[in-house]
Amino acid sequence: MTSTRLRTDDRGSIAVISGLSVAVLAGIAGAATIYLQGLNAKEKVQASLDAAVLAATATSTGSSDSRRIEIAKAVFNQNIKEAFKGTDAEFTVSESPSFLVNQTEVSGSSSGKVKNTLGAALGISELEILVKARADKMQSDPLCILALNRTEPAAIQIYGNAHLNAHDCPVQANSSSGDGMRLYGNQSSATASQFGVTGNFSGTSWTPKPLIGTEPVSDPYASLPVPEPGTCADVAIKLKSTSFTLNPGTYCGGLNIGSGASVTLSPGIYIIKDGQFKVGSGATVTGEDVMIALVGADSYLYLNSNSATTLTSPQEGTYKNIQFMSDRDVSNSNSNEEWTTILGGATLDYDGVMYLPEQQVWASGTGHDIIIRANSPSLSIVADMVWAQGNVVFDVTQTDRRGIGEVAQAPGFAFGAKLSQ
Repeated sequence: MTSTRLRTDDRGSIAVISGLSVAVLAGIAGAATIYLQGLNAKEKVQASLDAAVLAATATSTGSSDSRRIEIAKAVFNQNIKEAFKGTDAEFTVSESPSFLVNQTEVSGSSSGKVKNTLGAALGISELEILVKARADKMQSDPLCILALNRTEPAAIQIYGNAHLNAHDCPVQANSSSGDGMRLYGNQSSATASQFGVTGNFSGTSWTPKPLIGTEPVSDPYASLPVPEPGTCADVAIKLKSTSFTLNPGTYCGGLNIGSGASVTLSPGIYIIKDGQFKVGSGATVTGEDVMIALVGADSYLYLNSNSATTLTSPQEGTYKNIQFMSDRDVSNSNSNEEWTTILGGATLDYDGVMYLPEQQVWASGTGHDIIIRANSPSLSIVADMVWAQGNVVFDVTQTDRRGIGEVAQAPGFAFGAKLSQ
């Protein structure tokens, strides 16, 4: 009898213990389930906030801060609604998500509570959630070509049988036009590490396809002083010769190098005032450590057919690495425009920056190829617009082949969006 009762009591003890274990395990399992649901809910809220700041950051250039915040809130609310549709969990926002805009950066935070029926049954009615996110624009590598014009179509235009080869460096057009970067013609092509355009582009032979909606890039040389003209140089006798050397100075009314001439430019600054730096058909111009400044009315480069110009820029001083520079005023020029012009068969080989902030660069080749070789450890071309028409090859590299050392860093363009928190 005793042994039977003990055995019964033993079974009862085991049963009770077993019952308690199940309850404890069930509680633990329930709590774990609630915790996992909480983590899952937090992931949903975080993903919604991430999408909100990314959308606000990536929105079109020129959008106001209030517009970016409006987009962020709309994307967040829509994603939250979709994320918890058909689930047992319910997310309640404690405070409306707040968003801040700092230039191209958008940040946000959101707090709330997740409720579910299982949690209430176990005495855990809700879980607090706080999430934060921040997004900023991605940045390209330093540019080698920059078209500054903010509004006109075809700020960069490649057509006919023209080719633009920017070796391992990006190209940017600031134009907000729907056709701000244009390429057409069966034989035309353009290659770079990246293309960016603030507006949109046309044409298919871009490698790679241009990124649209990029942030405009400010003029990196806006504070570079324009050289002051001095006493006008008298070169009338030299210009009658077929072979001669010129010295730095101010050339009033322009500098017209005749057809077939052979000219050497001594090192220094050449100020071309109120006229063109014109190289005649078949002429050759060479110069090391020179900078050509185009100032006054109708002052621009004009390289005639079959001419050859080979230059390198200064290796030190204010105009270190600047090959060509124009002033920033075309108000006295014909039609308020200045077109640097390079015609069929001409070659231009330079080492530095072609900085022509108010000028259009136009290369037009018919019959014979125009070859433009531009090299610089920084930018190679900064102009209002850049056009290549017909048989033209722009070949741009970004190297310090002369070992001139540190120069002003070329900017990149901002595009798209990436999470930074």
